[in-house]
Amino acid sequence: MKGVFCIFLALIQVCAGSDAPCGSIPGIKFEKRDDALPTLTLPYGTYQATNYDSNSDIYTWKNIRFAASPTGSLRWMPPASPTKNDTLQDGLYGPSCVQAFPNKGMNFLGPGAESPIGGAANQFLGGIPASVLHFGDEDCLFLDLVVPGKAVRNPSGESLPVVVWIYGGAYLFGSKEQVPDMFYYGGGLVDQSGGSIIYVAGNYRLGAYGWLAGTTMEQQGTPNVGLQDQRAVFQWVQDYAHLFGGDKSQVSAWGESAGAGSILHHLISNGGTQDPLFSKAIVQSPAFEIMFDRRGKLQDSYEIFAKSAGCSDQSLECLRNADASILSTANQALQDTAPDGGFALGPSADGKLVRQLAALEYASGNYWKAIDSLIISHVADEAELFVDGSISTDTEFSSFLGSIFPNYTTVTGINNVIEARYPSISTPGSNYTTITDRVKAFVRDSSFTTNTRFMTDAYAGKTYNMQYSVTPGWHATDLIPLFLNPYIDIDTLNGTLPVPVLPIIGSFAQAYQSYFTSHARTGDPNSHAALLNIPPAIQWGKVGSASAEYYTDVLDAGDFGFSNTTDTQNAKSAADFWVQVQAAVTNAGGYAPPGAVVQQDLVALNGSESVRYETPSS
Repeated sequence: MKGVFCIFLALIQVCAGSDAPCGSIPGIKFEKRDDALPTLTLPYGTYQATNYDSNSDIYTWKNIRFAASPTGSLRWMPPASPTKNDTLQDGLYGPSCVQAFPNKGMNFLGPGAESPIGGAANQFLGGIPASVLHFGDEDCLFLDLVVPGKAVRNPSGESLPVVVWIYGGAYLFGSKEQVPDMFYYGGGLVDQSGGSIIYVAGNYRLGAYGWLAGTTMEQQGTPNVGLQDQRAVFQWVQDYAHLFGGDKSQVSAWGESAGAGSILHHLISNGGTQDPLFSKAIVQSPAFEIMFDRRGKLQDSYEIFAKSAGCSDQSLECLRNADASILSTANQALQDTAPDGGFALGPSADGKLVRQLAALEYASGNYWKAIDSLIISHVADEAELFVDGSISTDTEFSSFLGSIFPNYTTVTGINNVIEARYPSISTPGSNYTTITDRVKAFVRDSSFTTNTRFMTDAYAGKTYNMQYSVTPGWHATDLIPLFLNPYIDIDTLNGTLPVPVLPIIGSFAQAYQSYFTSHARTGDPNSHAALLNIPPAIQWGKVGSASAEYYTDVLDAGDFGFSNTTDTQNAKSAADFWVQVQAAVTNAGGYAPPGAVVQQDLVALNGSESVRYETPSS
């Protein structure tokens, strides 16, 4: 009988208690003591929960390893399986990945940063996080897990949707837990759902560690390994969700900024033929710069990094043997070469995982179609934080464009076409009153809002669109209500008492979160929306026609609650223009995949659009 019982346990992979006859079988396990936190046993190690919130009945595990340390020979390689560790893991060890930060900080003063004094003050304010973020370790591939108590106590009896969060940070900085127990702790979301979702957040490699590309990387390593780290988290959920009451067929990918831009790229991986391992998504302000010149600018970035790291032979072998502190310094040095408000690295065309620029894969129909439902959003003022007023003349604007696009785009006239689309303030009929307005429009369209349009058009009929307009409406301010836990615990004579904090914001957050958690549960943000709330959630419809210049039936989350609006920041003409630009720069470089060439009529080009396209063997 004991052998039969072991077979039964192996099938469901759950240990019933500390005296289970198959104690090494994966699953959740409680010790006999009433106050003991449960453990989660995986094939490669056992992890003890780090916290139990009795008010919300939520268990939290922190720093579960999902991949081996990507050091030495594993640098710039896809994440490897964790090695077995028989020591009970308490969740205390789990560094963030190595960080870097924009060399000029970010814009916190708005147009006031245009003055010399304002610019100096803004650089100081923008640089404040730099000292905080210069930390991390290469051994960083860990995830956090937040599970309702009912699923912990009876995992085989539950089958809950799982949310996987991908954090932002310009592909340079950030972590699964940016601020402990606040950003990005998912307890508030699990609580808001009534214990009906499970939340997972994992780290991924950043900067040069995660996003180096170019020909050397294609030949000797693996470009875009940051995307592969994220995919490893989704694979972990597929492998182990049943152990903690999760349903691997109901996985939602959520992300903001770089995290949202990553989701956009997961859906076009390998020309859209690779299952992204999720069926729903929430995409907030998908952000990335256009990086396409595989043999040119992308290779140049690799060589700058290698030189800074002391690898004169430019080999990946040298970089894999380099001292960790030297690599960290080189990582920041590479970012310091980026233009003000710009970034040196991010998802890049590599001929394989990211065959070409994502907009072109969507335009040519090469994306994963089997997505059930999406929420796609942007904020009211995406570009403000990224334009610090240092560009004050038309000549500087031209130089700014030249720093983003390689030399051959200038020669073919593509940069001139872009400048004509965003005309000088001295041009008759220009919509801009300052150079800053001109730069902001360029940055907003090229790096933010058109990305939401590409996805919405691709998944027509499946998307709910939002504009987040709560003052000041800056990039990433929509994270405040998403992760706000409207209660804090205070000690009382009889234990703890949940007390509301920031009542107005907290009440708004309840409705805001209810849309998101409802979408994770059913694919419809209205199913479990907080209608009896102040402000109340309202009926949220899918967007209007993709052929219209502006989307209608867009939810506006504003200072006074929720309303329906027409999104005038997401023009079809702007998205069409940027598809043409991306086709032009790709085709001019000869980087278009055969069979997926998007034609353009912005400039006259000679030669084959695919003459330099190669599929890496790595």
